[in-house]
Amino acid sequence: MAEKKSSYEKYVEVASRLFRDFVETKIDKFRWIHPFLRQANMGIMLREYVCICFLNALITPAIALPLTYLYIILLGKPFLLALILSLAVTAVLTAGIFVGSLYYPQMLAAERKKDIENNLPFATLYMNTIAGTGAPPFAMFKLLADFKEYGEVSKEAQKIVEDVEVMGRDIDDALHKAAEQTPSDQFKEMLLGISTTIVGGGNLRALLSGKSKILMNEYRRKIEKYTNDLSIYIELYITLVIVGSIFSTVMLTIMGSISGFESFRFLQQALVYIFLPVAGIVMIGLLKIASPL
Repeated sequence: MAEKKSSYEKYVEVASRLFRDFVETKIDKFRWIHPFLRQANMGIMLREYVCICFLNALITPAIALPLTYLYIILLGKPFLLALILSLAVTAVLTAGIFVGSLYYPQMLAAERKKDIENNLPFATLYMNTIAGTGAPPFAMFKLLADFKEYGEVSKEAQKIVEDVEVMGRDIDDALHKAAEQTPSDQFKEMLLGISTTIVGGGNLRALLSGKSKILMNEYRRKIEKYTNDLSIYIELYITLVIVGSIFSTVMLTIMGSISGFESFRFLQQALVYIFLPVAGIVMIGLLKIASPL
């Protein structure tokens, strides 16, 4: 009995069937995506992924155009204006979805890099402890792969284990392959250092001990820098957004009492219902971007 395909597999199949020939002629323009597909660990070929991007862009107008048009009509706008606005919004959404799909592997690879480098100091300490017991390097990575608390580092270790157990590579080749595909320069450097130590018969525990101290010190510096930056962001948010909004509300109220509240009602509503939520979202986004965690 044939295995039932998932919705994702069906989507990939439809995209490939529709756009395979077209993408084949344009594939050189999308070669830059390939390293990010490997670093993001997406498990999909470049041609298939580009086909998915085009299918995303094809589906977007079919959904966005009628919904946008209906929404504008419900707002009471004229037919022609509703059509023009809905076409413009749909064009922007379609372009955004296509470009976003193309850059998604790069964003995912950046997220994996961040996760790896956040967990690497602690994972290195764990590996150092295992190496101190005299366990062979493969056993060290196998134990690390089984310990899922280290996030993407554990997944990288699992890939090394699979290369050795399933693909039949020796540990040195598996380490070099993982070093080529990882999005983290820190993890790549450590893997190549382990490989050199194994081949040269060096002291693996000494390597990992020194590396763990360096990584932990760097991690502490990142946390301290983020703490200092966080205090600045909070002061700016309180001064510009909170105090500024209160001051603006008071001023609008005073001016409204002089010239009539109706003329300033829109500004007050925009301040409360648009500016404050947008400012809050921007603040959360800045904190997320700046966070080393």
